[in-house]
Amino acid sequence: MKYSKHILLLSLAVALSSFSLRGATNVEPLNEDLPINITNPAAGQDYCLNEQQYIQWQTTGGVATTVSIFLTESNGYTIHRTIVTDAPNSGQYLWNREASTDGDYRIKIIGKSDASDDIITGLTGVFTLKDCLKPDLESGSMKVSPRDSGVIGENQRVVYTAEIKNTGETPIQNPTVKMILDRPGDEPTTEITKTMEVTIGKNQKATFNKGFRIDKPGTYEVTLVLDPNDAIDEIDENNNSTSWSFNASPLPDLIVYIDNAKRPPVGREREIRIVVKNIGSAETTSYGNWNLRSYVKQKGVKNYEIPPLAPGETFTIKRKHKWGTAGTKKVNATISSIRTEIKADNNFVEGSYFVRLPHHDKYSAAPKVKCSTGEVFYSWDGIEN
Repeated sequence: MKYSKHILLLSLAVALSSFSLRGATNVEPLNEDLPINITNPAAGQDYCLNEQQYIQWQTTGGVATTVSIFLTESNGYTIHRTIVTDAPNSGQYLWNREASTDGDYRIKIIGKSDASDDIITGLTGVFTLKDCLKPDLESGSMKVSPRDSGVIGENQRVVYTAEIKNTGETPIQNPTVKMILDRPGDEPTTEITKTMEVTIGKNQKATFNKGFRIDKPGTYEVTLVLDPNDAIDEIDENNNSTSWSFNASPLPDLIVYIDNAKRPPVGREREIRIVVKNIGSAETTSYGNWNLRSYVKQKGVKNYEIPPLAPGETFTIKRKHKWGTAGTKKVNATISSIRTEIKADNNFVEGSYFVRLPHHDKYSAAPKVKCSTGEVFYSWDGIEN
């Protein structure tokens, strides 16, 4: 009787397998519709190959002394491997998770009722078996830090830092990383690929750094792609890309203009005009954060607080002085601030006056206005507002 029962179960397994090969496309009923309710392994879960796990079930319809357990393909019909035949119907069986390859599978349990010739079955949902003796790259925390200033804003250099983890079982040598920088508006996308000269062991981390300049204010998105050419065989190939966004602030940018090339006579008072202009995209902050230092030869230094300036607005000061001796007299102006602006190298300008004797020429062909940007002008027209 034992042998005939064994033959019956194997014949049913073969029949199920051959039925799938003849082109069956239907999937077996769900687990809860069957008299054998398999509770483990669970549908939708990932499991590692060649690791032990209990297959667990409950028999709710009919009574069977022994059962046979099969690993099937995801359709529930095609038998991939016979796990055991004539195992005691104890509700659990220790399985080594053996399969010929990674993939999606199901567990099928078949038994014959002791009370009749009825066949009772159970079938899990689809689960995945993976080769876990591989590395697995995964990105961790990310951040962008200002390199030279305390602000992430336009025209500032920043450093992008990303943590790269190996959550697999074997080391990774010299992984390749691609960084894709999507800039705001119509600005072009930047792609940077780098091979890291590092070995990342099991459960270890490495750090990827890349500096770049913020072109304009707005939202930037950084996408980090690990192993972009799929050169590394990993446990999970679907966790290698992560995107992260940050905002860059608009900033002010102050420049300064000064009178130049005037030729006053000895002893005559002349006006020295200095104009500060905000050519940035944000307003300057309150009084005390922005200051102007003006110097006039033989008159000395005078300091001024620059009021808040919206983009395009100007602030003008005028100093008067007369020199008692002839010759070239330097005048200059310097903007200083504790705040960050778009550029920090356009805050100083220097001009000169030539104090003449009566026989010297009254006029000069040199530019009448100098700017801290390096530009020169022949009048103040259009500079002040």
